[in-house]
Amino acid sequence: MLRALLSLLITSLLQTNSLAEIEQPPILAQQEPFEVSELIDINSIPTLKIGKIEPIIYAESGYALDLTSNTPLYTLNQHEKLPIASLTKLMTAYIILEEEELDSVVTVSSKAANTPGSQIWLGTGEQITVESLLYGLLIQSGNDCAVALAEFNSGSEENFIKKMNQKARQLGLTNTNFTSASGLDDEGYSTTKDLANLSMYLLKDEFIREITSLPEATITGAFGYPTHDLTSTNQLLGSYLNVKGLKTGKTPLAGECLITVAENHAGHEILTVILGSHDRFGETKLMLDWIYNSYEW
Repeated sequence: MLRALLSLLITSLLQTNSLAEIEQPPILAQQEPFEVSELIDINSIPTLKIGKIEPIIYAESGYALDLTSNTPLYTLNQHEKLPIASLTKLMTAYIILEEEELDSVVTVSSKAANTPGSQIWLGTGEQITVESLLYGLLIQSGNDCAVALAEFNSGSEENFIKKMNQKARQLGLTNTNFTSASGLDDEGYSTTKDLANLSMYLLKDEFIREITSLPEATITGAFGYPTHDLTSTNQLLGSYLNVKGLKTGKTPLAGECLITVAENHAGHEILTVILGSHDRFGETKLMLDWIYNSYEW
């Protein structure tokens, strides 16, 4: 009898252990910790501090954008169509960079050499590279460079203007129209919002960033002569605001115009656009100062 009871007890214990082995959940392998930032590229979005009042800007239109997070920071009549003077040259540069080789040699026509307004003083028949003309176009805002590049690319400035407007449509610049390669005539127009979008496309090109950050430069003709000393029209380059570009414009009808790209203490790039100002540098400084001090980054 005792032997039977012991046998029954041992059998029961064996069955219990067997069930425990079956029901016990599997032990998972130890997982290494990971950061969400390793999976998703997260840029901090600037937040306006409580109580901060926007600065008073007397320009006809203004716009500011945090390029790092694609966040608008300031807007003033950003969709108003206005003349843009030499900011037009940004589209000229865009097309030339897209379609031409930098080392291509351009022969300057009489029309280009005698274009009125801002010049780098090209000579009729002068041979000069596309690269050097882009320096003259964007640093000293040479109208003669704009016409020389337009004629080289399309045979005439008129044909080039058609291409400029086609490109504007392709880029979604729906409130923009060009009537010259230089902006000298003031019959073309755009908005601060459209110009910000065009600038964003251009800033993807390191060559553009390099040129527009230079306070001065010297270029020569294709064969080492003549020499052209260039001085930037952007007075804010290298200022305490850490302005690194981009383009100026000024005519009697358009007033003073300015696009800047600057970098704040947090490493965010700020793009500003001013149209129709009487003090483009002062108002841009005011805007950037306010942005730097009014947002949490």
